[in-house]
Amino acid sequence: MSSHLHTRLLALILILAGLGIFLHKTVQKGYPVIPDQTRTIWNLEVYIEFAAGNRPVRIETYLPARSDVRDVVDEQFYSGPFGLRLNQEGAEGNRKAIWTYRYPNGPKVLRYRTTLIEENRATTLPESMHVEGRKIDLPFETNLERQAFIVWISNLRRQSADNESLVELTLQEIFSSNLSDEVAALIKPLPGELGRLELARAVLESQGVPARIANGLYLDDSRRRADTLSWLEYHVDGKDRRYFQNGSPSKFFPIWYGLGELVEAEGVSELSTQISLQPSRLAASSVVRSRDDGDDFFLRMFSFDSLPLTTQLVYRVLLTIPVGILLLVFLRQFIGLQTLGTFMPVLIGIAFRETALLTGLILFTVLIALGLGMRFYLERLKLLLVPRLAVVLVFIVLCMAGITIMMADSGQRIGLSISLFPMVILTMTIERMSIVWEEYSGSEAIKQGLGSLAVASVTYLAMSNAYVEYLMFSFPELLLVIMGLCLLMGRYMGMRLSELSRFRQLTGDK
Repeated sequence: MSSHLHTRLLALILILAGLGIFLHKTVQKGYPVIPDQTRTIWNLEVYIEFAAGNRPVRIETYLPARSDVRDVVDEQFYSGPFGLRLNQEGAEGNRKAIWTYRYPNGPKVLRYRTTLIEENRATTLPESMHVEGRKIDLPFETNLERQAFIVWISNLRRQSADNESLVELTLQEIFSSNLSDEVAALIKPLPGELGRLELARAVLESQGVPARIANGLYLDDSRRRADTLSWLEYHVDGKDRRYFQNGSPSKFFPIWYGLGELVEAEGVSELSTQISLQPSRLAASSVVRSRDDGDDFFLRMFSFDSLPLTTQLVYRVLLTIPVGILLLVFLRQFIGLQTLGTFMPVLIGIAFRETALLTGLILFTVLIALGLGMRFYLERLKLLLVPRLAVVLVFIVLCMAGITIMMADSGQRIGLSISLFPMVILTMTIERMSIVWEEYSGSEAIKQGLGSLAVASVTYLAMSNAYVEYLMFSFPELLLVIMGLCLLMGRYMGMRLSELSRFRQLTGDK
Protein backbone atom coordinates (compact mmCIF):
# COMPACT_ATOMS: atom_id res chain seq x y z
CA MET A 1 0.00 0.00 0.00
CA SER A 2 1.41 3.40 -0.99
CA SER A 3 1.92 6.07 1.64
CA HIS A 4 -0.60 8.32 -0.14
CA LEU A 5 -3.37 5.69 0.01
CA HIS A 6 -2.38 4.75 3.55
CA THR A 7 -2.72 8.38 4.68
CA ARG A 8 -6.12 8.81 3.03
CA LEU A 9 -7.43 5.58 4.51
CA LEU A 10 -6.23 6.48 8.00
CA ALA A 11 -7.72 9.97 7.72
CA LEU A 12 -11.05 8.54 6.54
CA ILE A 13 -11.17 6.09 9.45
CA LEU A 14 -10.47 8.85 11.98
CA ILE A 15 -13.06 11.21 10.48
CA LEU A 16 -15.76 8.53 10.27
CA ALA A 17 -15.05 7.37 13.81
CA GLY A 18 -15.26 10.91 15.20
CA LEU A 19 -18.42 11.78 13.27
CA GLY A 20 -19.99 8.42 14.18
CA ILE A 21 -19.54 9.01 17.91
CA PHE A 22 -20.73 12.61 17.47
CA LEU A 23 -23.94 11.48 15.72
CA HIS A 24 -24.48 8.77 18.33
CA LYS A 25 -24.42 11.35 21.10
CA THR A 26 -26.49 13.98 19.30
CA VAL A 27 -29.07 11.88 17.42
CA GLN A 28 -29.52 8.83 19.65
CA LYS A 29 -28.75 10.33 23.05
CA GLY A 30 -30.07 13.83 22.38
CA TYR A 31 -26.97 15.84 23.33
CA PRO A 32 -27.53 19.48 22.27
CA VAL A 33 -25.08 20.97 19.74
CA ILE A 34 -25.81 24.56 20.75
CA PRO A 35 -24.54 26.00 24.05
CA ASP A 36 -27.04 27.41 26.54
CA GLN A 37 -29.86 25.50 24.88
CA THR A 38 -32.65 24.77 27.34
CA ARG A 39 -35.47 22.27 27.56
CA THR A 40 -38.75 22.33 29.38
CA ILE A 41 -39.19 19.80 32.14
CA TRP A 42 -42.40 19.24 34.09
CA ASN A 43 -42.60 18.60 37.79
CA LEU A 44 -45.48 16.22 38.45
CA GLU A 45 -46.96 15.41 41.84
CA VAL A 46 -49.74 12.94 42.63
CA TYR A 47 -51.29 13.74 46.03
CA ILE A 48 -53.53 11.02 47.51
CA GLU A 49 -55.57 11.79 50.60
CA PHE A 50 -57.95 9.35 52.31
CA ALA A 51 -59.40 8.25 55.61
CA ALA A 52 -58.49 4.86 57.10
CA GLY A 53 -60.74 2.92 59.48
CA ASN A 54 -58.38 0.56 61.26
CA ARG A 55 -58.54 -2.12 58.58
CA PRO A 56 -56.10 -3.32 55.88
CA VAL A 57 -55.47 -0.71 53.20
CA ARG A 58 -54.13 -1.16 49.66
CA ILE A 59 -53.53 1.80 47.32
CA GLU A 60 -52.43 1.23 43.72
CA THR A 61 -51.31 4.12 41.51
CA TYR A 62 -50.07 4.09 37.96
CA LEU A 63 -46.63 5.67 37.50
CA PRO A 64 -45.20 7.19 34.32
CA ALA A 65 -43.85 4.33 32.22
CA ARG A 66 -40.17 4.29 31.31
CA SER A 67 -39.02 3.65 27.75
CA ASP A 68 -36.49 4.81 25.17
CA VAL A 69 -38.72 7.74 24.16
CA ARG A 70 -40.29 8.62 27.52
CA ASP A 71 -38.00 9.99 30.19
CA VAL A 72 -38.75 9.96 33.90
CA VAL A 73 -36.19 11.68 36.12
CA ASP A 74 -35.80 12.00 39.88
CA GLU A 75 -38.69 9.99 41.32
CA GLN A 76 -39.58 10.52 44.98
CA PHE A 77 -42.10 8.63 47.14
CA TYR A 78 -43.56 9.96 50.37
CA SER A 79 -45.01 6.85 52.00
CA GLY A 80 -44.93 7.48 55.74
CA PRO A 81 -45.47 4.17 57.60
CA PHE A 82 -46.91 2.46 54.51
CA GLY A 83 -45.09 -0.33 52.76
CA LEU A 84 -44.18 0.38 49.14
CA ARG A 85 -43.36 -1.83 46.21
CA LEU A 86 -43.14 -1.11 42.49
CA ASN A 87 -44.76 -3.44 39.99
CA GLN A 88 -44.22 -3.75 36.24
CA GLU A 89 -47.22 -5.21 34.47
CA GLY A 90 -48.30 -5.97 30.92
CA ALA A 91 -46.48 -5.94 27.59
CA GLU A 92 -47.12 -2.21 27.26
CA GLY A 93 -44.83 -1.42 30.20
CA ASN A 94 -47.32 -0.05 32.73
CA ARG A 95 -45.82 0.60 36.16
CA LYS A 96 -47.61 0.75 39.48
CA ALA A 97 -46.77 1.91 42.97
CA ILE A 98 -48.52 -0.27 45.55
CA TRP A 99 -48.82 1.07 49.12
CA THR A 100 -50.05 -1.28 51.84
CA TYR A 101 -50.68 -1.02 55.60
CA ARG A 102 -52.42 -3.51 57.87
CA TYR A 103 -54.30 -1.38 60.40
CA PRO A 104 -54.02 2.38 59.70
CA ASN A 105 -56.41 4.76 61.36
CA GLY A 106 -57.45 8.36 60.70
CA PRO A 107 -56.59 10.70 57.76
CA LYS A 108 -53.56 9.66 55.71
CA VAL A 109 -51.59 11.19 52.84
CA LEU A 110 -49.43 9.55 50.17
CA ARG A 111 -47.43 11.47 47.59
CA TYR A 112 -45.45 10.74 44.46
CA ARG A 113 -43.23 13.30 42.73
CA THR A 114 -41.23 13.05 39.53
CA THR A 115 -39.79 15.09 36.69
CA LEU A 116 -41.07 14.51 33.17
CA ILE A 117 -39.40 15.39 29.90
CA GLU A 118 -42.06 16.17 27.34
CA GLU A 119 -43.01 13.72 24.65
CA ASN A 120 -44.02 14.86 21.17
CA ARG A 121 -45.52 13.52 17.99
CA ALA A 122 -42.16 12.32 16.66
CA THR A 123 -41.84 9.56 19.26
CA THR A 124 -42.44 6.01 18.13
CA LEU A 125 -44.81 3.44 19.52
CA PRO A 126 -43.29 0.31 21.07
CA GLU A 127 -42.38 -2.67 18.92
CA SER A 128 -44.78 -4.85 20.95
CA MET A 129 -47.65 -3.15 19.11
CA HIS A 130 -46.32 -4.24 15.72
CA VAL A 131 -46.09 -7.98 16.41
CA GLU A 132 -48.29 -9.97 14.08
CA GLY A 133 -50.56 -12.62 15.54
CA ARG A 134 -50.70 -11.13 19.02
CA LYS A 135 -53.81 -11.68 21.09
CA ILE A 136 -56.61 -9.21 20.36
CA ASP A 137 -59.03 -8.32 23.14
CA LEU A 138 -62.53 -7.49 21.84
CA PRO A 139 -64.87 -5.87 24.39
CA PHE A 140 -68.03 -7.75 23.40
CA GLU A 141 -69.84 -10.15 25.68
CA THR A 142 -73.05 -11.18 23.89
CA ASN A 143 -73.69 -12.74 20.53
CA LEU A 144 -75.87 -9.76 19.59
CA GLU A 145 -72.96 -7.38 20.12
CA ARG A 146 -70.61 -9.58 18.14
CA GLN A 147 -73.11 -9.82 15.28
CA ALA A 148 -73.62 -6.04 15.21
CA PHE A 149 -69.88 -5.58 15.22
CA ILE A 150 -69.40 -7.91 12.24
CA VAL A 151 -72.10 -6.17 10.20
CA TRP A 152 -70.71 -2.73 10.97
CA ILE A 153 -67.13 -3.74 10.14
CA SER A 154 -68.28 -5.24 6.84
CA ASN A 155 -69.85 -1.92 5.87
CA LEU A 156 -66.70 -0.03 6.82
CA ARG A 157 -64.50 -2.33 4.76
CA ARG A 158 -66.71 -1.88 1.69
CA GLN A 159 -66.57 1.90 2.03
CA SER A 160 -62.76 2.03 2.50
CA ALA A 161 -59.91 1.50 0.06
CA ASP A 162 -57.09 0.68 2.46
CA ASN A 163 -56.24 0.60 6.14
CA GLU A 164 -55.68 4.35 6.33
CA SER A 165 -59.12 5.19 4.91
CA LEU A 166 -60.64 2.47 7.11
CA VAL A 167 -59.18 4.15 10.18
CA GLU A 168 -60.49 7.56 9.11
CA LEU A 169 -64.01 6.23 8.52
CA THR A 170 -64.00 4.36 11.83
CA LEU A 171 -62.94 7.39 13.86
CA GLN A 172 -65.38 9.61 12.01
CA GLU A 173 -68.35 7.37 12.83
CA ILE A 174 -67.37 6.62 16.42
CA PHE A 175 -66.69 10.25 17.38
CA SER A 176 -69.58 11.72 15.44
CA SER A 177 -72.16 13.79 17.32
CA ASN A 178 -74.92 11.69 15.74
CA LEU A 179 -74.14 8.04 16.39
CA SER A 180 -75.55 5.29 14.20
CA ASP A 181 -77.58 2.55 15.84
CA GLU A 182 -74.75 0.02 15.49
CA VAL A 183 -72.17 2.31 17.10
CA ALA A 184 -74.51 3.33 19.93
CA ALA A 185 -75.20 -0.32 20.71
CA LEU A 186 -71.52 -1.24 20.74
CA ILE A 187 -70.17 1.59 22.92
CA LYS A 188 -69.63 0.32 26.42
CA PRO A 189 -70.89 2.36 29.37
CA LEU A 190 -67.42 3.53 30.36
CA PRO A 191 -66.86 6.99 31.93
CA GLY A 192 -66.24 9.95 29.65
CA GLU A 193 -65.06 9.10 26.17
CA LEU A 194 -63.40 5.81 27.13
CA GLY A 195 -66.26 3.81 25.62
CA ARG A 196 -65.70 5.33 22.19
CA LEU A 197 -61.92 4.95 22.47
CA GLU A 198 -62.26 1.29 23.44
CA LEU A 199 -64.57 0.62 20.50
CA ALA A 200 -62.13 2.35 18.13
CA ARG A 201 -59.28 0.27 19.54
CA ALA A 202 -61.25 -2.96 19.06
CA VAL A 203 -62.15 -2.09 15.45
CA LEU A 204 -58.57 -1.22 14.48
CA GLU A 205 -57.11 -4.25 16.23
CA SER A 206 -59.61 -6.58 14.52
CA GLN A 207 -58.47 -5.24 11.13
CA GLY A 208 -54.77 -5.75 11.82
CA VAL A 209 -54.02 -2.15 12.82
CA PRO A 210 -52.14 -2.12 16.18
CA ALA A 211 -53.86 0.27 18.59
CA ARG A 212 -54.08 1.06 22.29
CA ILE A 213 -55.61 3.60 24.66
CA ALA A 214 -53.15 6.00 26.30
CA ASN A 215 -53.90 8.00 29.43
CA GLY A 216 -51.85 10.94 30.56
CA LEU A 217 -51.48 14.71 30.67
CA TYR A 218 -51.46 17.55 28.19
CA LEU A 219 -48.35 19.59 28.99
CA ASP A 220 -49.72 23.01 28.20
CA ASP A 221 -49.50 25.13 31.36
CA SER A 222 -48.84 25.14 35.09
CA ARG A 223 -51.83 23.68 36.89
CA ARG A 224 -52.50 23.05 40.55
CA ARG A 225 -55.18 20.53 39.62
CA ALA A 226 -54.49 18.73 36.35
CA ASP A 227 -56.92 16.24 34.84
CA THR A 228 -55.80 13.06 33.13
CA LEU A 229 -57.05 12.64 29.58
CA SER A 230 -57.19 9.69 27.20
CA TRP A 231 -56.36 9.35 23.52
CA LEU A 232 -55.87 6.64 20.89
CA GLU A 233 -52.49 5.52 19.58
CA TYR A 234 -52.26 3.34 16.47
CA HIS A 235 -49.82 2.23 13.78
CA VAL A 236 -50.97 2.24 10.15
CA ASP A 237 -49.08 2.07 6.85
CA GLY A 238 -45.72 2.20 8.60
CA LYS A 239 -46.51 5.38 10.55
CA ASP A 240 -47.33 6.03 14.20
CA ARG A 241 -50.47 8.08 14.68
CA ARG A 242 -52.44 9.50 17.59
CA TYR A 243 -56.04 10.61 17.79
CA PHE A 244 -56.92 13.24 20.38
CA GLN A 245 -60.54 13.99 21.17
CA ASN A 246 -59.94 17.30 22.92
CA GLY A 247 -57.89 19.40 20.55
CA SER A 248 -54.44 18.51 19.30
CA PRO A 249 -51.81 19.20 21.98
CA SER A 250 -48.28 20.04 20.97
CA LYS A 251 -46.86 18.49 24.16
CA PHE A 252 -48.16 15.55 26.10
CA PHE A 253 -46.99 12.70 28.28
CA PRO A 254 -48.63 9.26 28.67
CA ILE A 255 -48.70 7.78 32.16
CA TRP A 256 -50.44 4.45 31.63
CA TYR A 257 -52.21 2.43 28.96
CA GLY A 258 -55.55 0.66 29.01
CA LEU A 259 -58.88 1.19 30.77
CA GLY A 260 -57.68 1.19 34.39
CA GLU A 261 -58.11 4.09 36.79
CA LEU A 262 -55.11 6.16 37.84
CA VAL A 263 -55.68 5.31 41.52
CA GLU A 264 -57.41 2.22 42.89
CA ALA A 265 -57.95 1.82 46.63
CA GLU A 266 -59.20 -0.84 49.03
CA GLY A 267 -60.15 -0.35 52.67
CA VAL A 268 -60.37 3.46 52.59
CA SER A 269 -63.01 6.17 52.52
CA GLU A 270 -63.13 9.79 51.40
CA LEU A 271 -60.49 9.13 48.72
CA SER A 272 -59.23 12.28 47.02
CA THR A 273 -56.59 12.42 44.29
CA GLN A 274 -54.95 15.62 43.09
CA ILE A 275 -52.39 15.97 40.29
CA SER A 276 -50.22 19.10 40.15
CA LEU A 277 -48.10 20.12 37.18
CA GLN A 278 -45.37 22.78 37.11
CA PRO A 279 -43.02 23.52 34.15
CA SER A 280 -39.44 24.76 34.49
CA ARG A 281 -36.45 25.30 32.19
CA LEU A 282 -33.13 23.50 32.50
CA ALA A 283 -29.99 23.36 30.38
CA ALA A 284 -30.51 20.72 27.72
CA SER A 285 -27.09 19.20 28.44
CA SER A 286 -28.03 18.76 32.12
CA VAL A 287 -31.27 17.03 31.13
CA VAL A 288 -29.43 14.61 28.84
CA ARG A 289 -26.79 13.82 31.48
CA SER A 290 -29.49 13.12 34.05
CA ARG A 291 -30.88 10.46 31.70
CA ASP A 292 -27.51 8.74 31.22
CA ASP A 293 -27.34 5.45 33.11
CA GLY A 294 -23.54 5.18 32.78
CA ASP A 295 -23.63 2.04 30.63
CA ASP A 296 -22.87 3.70 27.30
CA PHE A 297 -19.20 3.09 26.39
CA PHE A 298 -18.86 6.16 24.15
CA LEU A 299 -20.45 8.47 26.71
CA ARG A 300 -18.01 7.24 29.34
CA MET A 301 -14.89 7.39 27.15
CA PHE A 302 -15.65 10.70 25.41
CA SER A 303 -16.87 12.79 28.31
CA PHE A 304 -15.25 14.91 31.02
CA ASP A 305 -18.26 14.98 33.35
CA SER A 306 -16.59 12.65 35.87
CA LEU A 307 -13.51 14.88 36.26
CA PRO A 308 -13.18 17.46 39.06
CA LEU A 309 -14.56 20.86 38.18
CA THR A 310 -11.12 22.53 38.25
CA THR A 311 -9.82 19.94 35.76
CA GLN A 312 -12.86 20.47 33.53
CA LEU A 313 -12.16 24.19 33.39
CA VAL A 314 -8.59 23.49 32.25
CA TYR A 315 -9.77 21.16 29.49
CA ARG A 316 -12.31 23.73 28.29
CA VAL A 317 -9.34 25.82 27.17
CA LEU A 318 -6.98 22.98 26.27
CA LEU A 319 -9.42 21.31 23.86
CA THR A 320 -9.75 24.47 21.76
CA ILE A 321 -6.02 24.41 20.88
CA PRO A 322 -6.45 21.70 18.18
CA VAL A 323 -9.01 23.97 16.46
CA GLY A 324 -6.42 26.73 16.35
CA ILE A 325 -3.81 24.29 15.03
CA LEU A 326 -6.23 23.15 12.30
CA LEU A 327 -6.65 26.75 11.17
CA LEU A 328 -2.88 27.26 11.31
CA VAL A 329 -2.28 24.25 9.06
CA PHE A 330 -4.90 25.48 6.59
CA LEU A 331 -3.49 29.03 6.48
CA ARG A 332 0.05 27.77 5.94
CA GLN A 333 -0.71 24.96 3.49
CA PHE A 334 -3.39 26.57 1.32
CA ILE A 335 -3.04 30.33 1.86
CA GLY A 336 0.74 30.36 2.25
CA LEU A 337 1.06 32.70 5.24
CA GLN A 338 4.56 32.73 6.66
CA THR A 339 4.92 32.72 10.44
CA LEU A 340 7.63 32.82 13.07
CA GLY A 341 8.00 29.20 14.04
CA THR A 342 5.50 26.43 13.51
CA PHE A 343 3.02 26.66 16.39
CA MET A 344 4.15 30.01 17.82
CA PRO A 345 1.06 31.86 16.41
CA VAL A 346 -1.27 29.44 18.20
CA LEU A 347 0.57 30.05 21.48
CA ILE A 348 0.27 33.79 20.90
CA GLY A 349 -3.46 33.30 20.23
CA ILE A 350 -3.77 31.52 23.59
CA ALA A 351 -2.05 34.49 25.24
CA PHE A 352 -4.62 36.81 23.63
CA ARG A 353 -7.31 35.06 25.73
CA GLU A 354 -5.83 36.84 28.75
CA THR A 355 -5.38 40.27 27.16
CA ALA A 356 -8.21 40.43 24.58
CA LEU A 357 -7.39 40.73 20.89
CA LEU A 358 -6.77 44.45 20.39
CA THR A 359 -4.88 44.84 23.63
CA GLY A 360 -2.83 41.71 22.90
CA LEU A 361 -1.87 42.98 19.44
CA ILE A 362 -0.70 46.30 20.87
CA LEU A 363 1.25 44.71 23.72
CA PHE A 364 2.75 42.10 21.42
CA THR A 365 3.95 44.76 18.98
CA VAL A 366 5.37 47.02 21.67
CA LEU A 367 7.15 44.27 23.57
CA ILE A 368 8.55 42.67 20.41
CA ALA A 369 9.87 46.06 19.24
CA LEU A 370 11.53 46.72 22.59
CA GLY A 371 12.87 43.18 22.74
CA LEU A 372 14.33 43.38 19.22
CA GLY A 373 16.12 46.62 20.16
CA MET A 374 17.65 44.90 23.19
CA ARG A 375 18.50 41.82 21.11
CA PHE A 376 20.41 43.84 18.47
CA TYR A 377 22.23 45.73 21.22
CA LEU A 378 23.33 42.45 22.84
CA GLU A 379 24.61 41.27 19.46
CA ARG A 380 27.41 43.79 19.79
CA LEU A 381 28.49 42.23 23.09
CA LYS A 382 29.04 38.84 21.39
CA LEU A 383 27.17 36.88 24.08
CA LEU A 384 26.44 33.17 23.83
CA LEU A 385 22.91 31.98 23.06
CA VAL A 386 21.70 30.98 26.55
CA PRO A 387 22.99 34.10 28.39
CA ARG A 388 21.60 36.27 25.58
CA LEU A 389 18.15 34.69 25.93
CA ALA A 390 18.31 35.13 29.69
CA VAL A 391 19.05 38.84 29.36
CA VAL A 392 16.23 39.29 26.84
CA LEU A 393 13.84 37.44 29.17
CA VAL A 394 14.75 39.63 32.13
CA PHE A 395 14.34 42.71 29.94
CA ILE A 396 10.86 41.56 28.85
CA VAL A 397 9.88 41.10 32.51
CA LEU A 398 11.09 44.64 33.26
CA CYS A 399 9.11 46.01 30.34
CA MET A 400 5.98 44.14 31.37
CA ALA A 401 6.34 45.40 34.95
CA GLY A 402 6.81 48.97 33.72
CA ILE A 403 3.74 48.83 31.49
CA THR A 404 1.71 47.35 34.32
CA ILE A 405 2.73 50.13 36.73
CA MET A 406 1.96 52.82 34.15
CA MET A 407 -1.42 51.32 33.40
CA ALA A 408 -2.25 51.03 37.10
CA ASP A 409 -1.27 54.67 37.71
CA SER A 410 -3.51 55.79 34.86
CA GLY A 411 -6.46 53.84 36.25
CA GLN A 412 -6.54 51.39 33.34
CA ARG A 413 -7.46 47.83 34.32
CA ILE A 414 -5.89 46.57 31.14
CA GLY A 415 -2.47 46.45 32.69
CA LEU A 416 -3.48 43.83 35.21
CA SER A 417 -3.54 41.10 32.56
CA ILE A 418 -0.06 41.82 31.20
CA SER A 419 1.60 39.66 33.83
CA LEU A 420 -0.23 36.67 32.40
CA PHE A 421 1.32 37.19 28.98
CA PRO A 422 3.74 34.27 28.45
CA MET A 423 7.22 35.67 28.81
CA VAL A 424 8.92 32.63 27.29
CA ILE A 425 6.80 32.91 24.14
CA LEU A 426 7.77 36.54 23.76
CA THR A 427 11.44 35.78 24.33
CA MET A 428 11.53 32.96 21.77
CA THR A 429 9.57 35.08 19.28
CA ILE A 430 12.09 37.89 19.63
CA GLU A 431 14.99 35.49 19.15
CA ARG A 432 13.38 33.88 16.11
CA MET A 433 12.54 37.24 14.55
CA SER A 434 16.10 38.54 15.04
CA ILE A 435 17.55 35.44 13.36
CA VAL A 436 15.26 35.91 10.33
CA TRP A 437 16.25 39.58 10.26
CA GLU A 438 19.96 38.67 10.14
CA GLU A 439 19.74 35.72 7.75
CA TYR A 440 17.27 37.19 5.30
CA SER A 441 16.22 40.80 5.74
CA GLY A 442 14.26 43.16 7.90
CA SER A 443 11.32 43.08 5.51
CA GLU A 444 11.17 39.28 5.69
CA ALA A 445 11.22 39.38 9.50
CA ILE A 446 8.43 41.97 9.55
CA LYS A 447 6.47 39.93 6.99
CA GLN A 448 6.69 36.80 9.13
CA GLY A 449 5.86 38.81 12.23
CA LEU A 450 2.73 40.23 10.61
CA GLY A 451 1.81 36.75 9.37
CA SER A 452 2.14 35.43 12.89
CA LEU A 453 -0.10 38.20 14.20
CA ALA A 454 -2.71 37.46 11.52
CA VAL A 455 -2.72 33.73 12.27
CA ALA A 456 -2.74 34.40 16.02
CA SER A 457 -5.77 36.68 15.59
CA VAL A 458 -7.70 34.09 13.58
CA THR A 459 -6.87 31.27 15.99
CA TYR A 460 -7.78 33.48 18.97
CA LEU A 461 -11.20 34.25 17.49
CA ALA A 462 -11.78 30.54 16.95
CA MET A 463 -10.45 29.34 20.30
CA SER A 464 -12.30 32.01 22.29
CA ASN A 465 -15.62 31.36 20.56
CA ALA A 466 -18.18 30.02 23.05
CA TYR A 467 -19.70 27.68 20.46
CA VAL A 468 -16.31 26.14 19.59
CA GLU A 469 -15.42 25.78 23.26
CA TYR A 470 -18.74 24.06 23.99
CA LEU A 471 -18.47 21.70 21.01
CA MET A 472 -14.92 20.60 21.76
CA PHE A 473 -15.60 20.08 25.48
CA SER A 474 -18.92 18.28 25.02
CA PHE A 475 -17.81 16.28 21.99
CA PRO A 476 -14.08 15.52 22.36
CA GLU A 477 -14.47 12.86 19.66
CA LEU A 478 -14.21 15.76 17.19
CA LEU A 479 -10.46 15.64 17.90
CA LEU A 480 -10.41 12.52 15.72
CA VAL A 481 -11.99 14.54 12.89
CA ILE A 482 -9.41 17.30 13.30
CA MET A 483 -6.61 14.74 13.25
CA GLY A 484 -7.98 13.22 10.05
CA LEU A 485 -8.27 16.64 8.37
CA CYS A 486 -4.68 17.46 9.32
CA LEU A 487 -3.55 14.17 7.73
CA LEU A 488 -5.36 15.04 4.50
CA MET A 489 -3.92 18.55 4.40
CA GLY A 490 -0.47 17.09 5.09
CA ARG A 491 -0.53 15.43 1.65
CA TYR A 492 -1.29 18.66 -0.25
CA MET A 493 1.55 19.58 -2.59
CA GLY A 494 -0.26 22.09 -4.80
CA MET A 495 0.06 25.83 -5.24
CA ARG A 496 -0.72 28.15 -2.34
CA LEU A 497 -2.97 31.17 -2.72
CA SER A 498 -0.13 33.59 -1.96
CA GLU A 499 1.93 32.10 -4.80
CA LEU A 500 -0.57 32.89 -7.53
CA SER A 501 0.57 36.49 -7.99
CA ARG A 502 4.26 35.47 -8.10
CA PHE A 503 3.74 32.83 -10.78
CA ARG A 504 1.44 35.15 -12.71
CA GLN A 505 4.39 37.57 -13.00
CA LEU A 506 6.59 34.78 -14.37
CA THR A 507 4.08 34.01 -17.11
CA GLY A 508 3.70 37.67 -18.01
CA ASP A 509 0.02 37.90 -16.98
CA LYS A 510 -1.16 41.08 -15.38
